[in-house]
Amino acid sequence: ITIAYILGKFFQQKVLGHLKKHAGGQRLEKVLSWYQLHGGKLLTIGYFIPGVRHLSGYIAGLSQLKYRNFAFFAYLGAILWTTLFITLGRLLGSRWETFLPIIHRYALLLGTTAVVIFIVFYYLYKKHEHLMAWLREQLSLLPSRYLSLGKQRFFVTVGGLIFITLFIILMGLIQDFVFHEVGEFDNLVVSWLDITSTPLVVGLMRGINALGTHLSIMLWFVLGVVVLRVTTKKWSHVIPLALAWGGGTVIDHLFRFFFRGENINIFENLTPFQAPSSGFLLAAISFYAVTGYIIGRNKSRLSPVIILICGIVLIVLLALSPIYLRIHTPSAMVTSLTVSGLWAIVCVFVYEFRVYKTE
Repeated sequence: ITIAYILGKFFQQKVLGHLKKHAGGQRLEKVLSWYQLHGGKLLTIGYFIPGVRHLSGYIAGLSQLKYRNFAFFAYLGAILWTTLFITLGRLLGSRWETFLPIIHRYALLLGTTAVVIFIVFYYLYKKHEHLMAWLREQLSLLPSRYLSLGKQRFFVTVGGLIFITLFIILMGLIQDFVFHEVGEFDNLVVSWLDITSTPLVVGLMRGINALGTHLSIMLWFVLGVVVLRVTTKKWSHVIPLALAWGGGTVIDHLFRFFFRGENINIFENLTPFQAPSSGFLLAAISFYAVTGYIIGRNKSRLSPVIILICGIVLIVLLALSPIYLRIHTPSAMVTSLTVSGLWAIVCVFVYEFRVYKTE
């Protein structure tokens, strides 16, 4: 990178003279001024972006960046870059071969994510004074808002604890997936289910699995919206139900893309009684969980305990159906249940927030 910087210095006058003719001297001066202020940070970050680190030194030389500033940020980036990869090599050892195919497979996605993260951090850096003032104001109001929730405080506390617990479980499941430590669990559960895999049970599972198709969810969505509108005279339940369905669908497709390498197809599962070919049923589990909560929350004639039991039975059967039908492994559906639980809690929080705002 130092050689590239020297070359940039050497060809500086010729290149800048050419650029002034085509881009304009005033515009070029603004670009050079910006790079002199922020180019050092780009030198440091550029080490972690393929292609950028090969050009950043040359651009630094062209931009008249002083050598001491160039040396500080460039060599700092080199130290961080080498330290990171040496540390990863030390920690992973021979297991690096497990991660290499994943990195190659999702290089474009990882690069896009890195760019988005950089833009977000840059925005936060530019607006940090305003954001910090807003954050301090919100934190100062948090105790009074929590006390004003009344009976909903218990729900917020329990829901937050459940969310944290499920998130910790999800991190452990992802680690087990990465290091292929779920084989024994899958074999054990499959051997148990094989005992009950009679034609009658398999047929029942096909029908239950059909509830996970998008057309089935749409029918229940329309029915639920109409019934809840008539009984509650409100529309506050529409957004959480749509969020559970739509968000669950997006997460389902992302899971299939990451863990199975499948292309995203938005036109699948349009037949109401046809079992999904490869879906994790995240949308269905999240949707039915949120639907059950809203029905119980709005003082239905049915006992909330009965609604809770029926909801749990339906969700468990939905999670078991892909295993019986040999669509997914037990560990994959445990992960699906965990993620669905997290997303359902988010949707329920959205619903409770809307109810709290309207009261």
